[in-house]
Amino acid sequence: MTELLRLVSWFEHYSVVVMTLVFVAIVAATYWPGRKARIEQQGHIPLEDDV
Repeated sequence: MTELLRLVSWFEHYSVVVMTLVFVAIVAATYWPGRKARIEQQGHIPLEDDV
């Protein structure tokens, strides 16, 4: 039980760091140079007229 409380306490203190790392990983994966064409293609979807 003590180990669980210690783990919860550690996560409470460092959760901001963990969430920041996750956010940076998502941004890096999204804007990776090799994915530029796909990102631009998806960005044009709202501009295309499908009438």
